[in-house]
Amino acid sequence: MYYVVQVKTGKEEKTIQAIKKQLVDKLGEELAERYDVFSPYKMSLKKFKDKYKEVVERCFPGYIFVETDDPKELFVQLYFTPEYTKLLGRVGYSMMFTPLNADEARMIDILYSRNSDRITKISDIVIEPGEKIRVLTGPLEGVLGQVKSINLHKRLVVIGFTLCGRPVEVTLSINIVTNVITK
Repeated sequence: MYYVVQVKTGKEEKTIQAIKKQLVDKLGEELAERYDVFSPYKMSLKKFKDKYKEVVERCFPGYIFVETDDPKELFVQLYFTPEYTKLLGRVGYSMMFTPLNADEARMIDILYSRNSDRITKISDIVIEPGEKIRVLTGPLEGVLGQVKSINLHKRLVVIGFTLCGRPVEVTLSINIVTNVITK
């Protein structure tokens, strides 16, 4: 299950390292491996002097994610981590933290797969007649239904979903492929 931790913006990596160190110091190397602490990133296309370059950007500044099946121990270890701010829960719950629900966790798995080092890759798309978009490769294959807007000129797609019960939007880069052989 995924849990979301709010931290100071710009201190995400420092906080991740502090949490990992706290887990190893208190639980040992083997038990600490049950906790996947990460901050998701995305590959973006930025235009520099009329050429597009790939850059890596943080998706959710001020937030990190922890995947674990032991939330009580996570809460205890976060309490003793100096950089820790708060573990997020659902609106309406007082002093309770809850994991992301199944749909939210699915979006995290699709967009920020562990196989890709938690970095969302750029999706390759084709524009078909009638302005329809077909995804060739990339994470957009699994979330095309959640696309809120597309800016082909800037090569951006905005995906909308919920996180901890709150609506969020993520802007992802796309690569428009023009020479595609269709069967």
